[in-house]
Amino acid sequence: MLFLLLATIASAGNALTMKFAGSRSDNRWALLLFNYLAATVLSALSAVRSGLDVAGVAPRVWWLGLVTGALFISAFALMQLNVRKNGATVSSSLFRMGAIIPMVLSIVLFGEYPTLAGSGGIIVAIAATVLLSIPRTETSDAGSPASAARRLLIPMVLVGGIADTMPKIFEATGNPAHEEAFILTTFATAFAICVVMLLCTHERPAPVDIACGIMLGTFNFFSTDLMLRALMELPAYLVYTGFSMGVVLLTYAANALVMHEKLSKRDNIAIALVIIALALINLPR
Repeated sequence: MLFLLLATIASAGNALTMKFAGSRSDNRWALLLFNYLAATVLSALSAVRSGLDVAGVAPRVWWLGLVTGALFISAFALMQLNVRKNGATVSSSLFRMGAIIPMVLSIVLFGEYPTLAGSGGIIVAIAATVLLSIPRTETSDAGSPASAARRLLIPMVLVGGIADTMPKIFEATGNPAHEEAFILTTFATAFAICVVMLLCTHERPAPVDIACGIMLGTFNFFSTDLMLRALMELPAYLVYTGFSMGVVLLTYAANALVMHEKLSKRDNIAIALVIIALALINLPR
């Protein structure tokens, strides 16, 4: 349970750092590059410290890491874009709704069936997703129509949910001793993609990109590492739902108390539905 709590705090810090960076920099790929550079370095240090035997790692671990890295950077880029367009609280809440996807795949692939309350929570979660995705007439902070901004939420949820499923797939099919190899490959793949994208866009990193990127990478590494450790100790439905609910609550509280982010009445209702849904899903069997 301690790993789950720490992973939740790290992920909430990730969302808030992205919010801070989004208001001060437009260099998306530069920020992500330093994010994944920091995460890759931390992963490599962890692998060296654990004495990882690279030659003994099964090929499927490397492939899982490659796919996960591509999904991570796609989800992260979509999350960053949505934080700018729709705000940190709304984006983080919907991003955590992607936990429904690994829950569904856990049912299909691993036979982990939800309770009756959990099924009700999934229905409430879908309602919250629809409510937050309905276009509003006002414009977003970035000046683009809110309808276009809100449409970005759905692919973020889908990609984020699939990315969240990958650690569970590794936990179910891989060797726990090769955890460092999986995490290192994941972040190294994402870093390599960022290098290519930065070269294509010709963005020039600013000091704020470097500082915020390193902070994001630190949060990102610990969130992923601790989440995987939690999955090895606790049932997947408990980890995903507890993690999601905790991130929503922490991000909501921090934005309301520290950043004074204003939400519409409908946003507040939808976020309340998110919390209710996650609570229902998280009820003990």
